Amino acid sequence: SEGLLANAARQGEAIMQGLARELSGVAGVKEIRGKGLMIGVELDRPCGELVTRALERGLLINVTAERVVRLLPALVFTDKDAQELVSILSTLIREFLA
Repeated sequence: SEGLLANAARQGEAIMQGLARELSGVAGVKEIRGKGLMIGVELDRPCGELVTRALERGLLINVTAERVVRLLPALVFTDKDAQELVSILSTLIREFLA
């Protein structure tokens, strides 16, 4: 009744598109994939240290398989939340890969 599934699909797509836009052409980014709000950004190297760096900037992420930044935002994510996530994460990834 709250439209959470539709919101998850919309916000997930917005996040993936935003990350694709911001990380396009960045050497080291292999793939951006996801379904709904379950999103992964695969890098070409181990990136576990991004968990700590993200937390320092107020973003909670996980790294799986040593090279995949995994995002699992809340179902109630807003447009503003999605934009902030894309901004922080894309900056962190670019800095990490530089």
